[in-house]
Amino acid sequence: MPSSQSGLYAHIMVTGIVVKDVPSLGIDARVKCGKCDNVGENWICLGCYEVHCGRHVNEHALYHFLETEHAMALSLADLSVWCYVCDSYVHNDVLTPAKRVAHISKFGCDIGE
Repeated sequence: MPSSQSGLYAHIMVTGIVVKDVPSLGIDARVKCGKCDNVGENWICLGCYEVHCGRHVNEHALYHFLETEHAMALSLADLSVWCYVCDSYVHNDVLTPAKRVAHISKFGCDIGE
């Protein structure tokens, strides 16, 4: 499935994937999984900003997608974005605000500084 900017836009239009604005409180890159308290390989849902562990831990991020259909998640480990609908990593400017806020939380500086 799509990984280009126009491809992601088309994918969002077809599937109705929602990427919400970053909450006013920001993102804490060190937060625990909301289900199991894991602090390692966590992902933040870009549909509701809940944090859940990845599939190599207890798969709570995957279960969150299956329960809510919130398809886009940002890795708090490497700041990549995964789409559960297209089963691949995606890149698009619409994802930059969330990546930027997570980068500042994780490293104490903006992207590129």
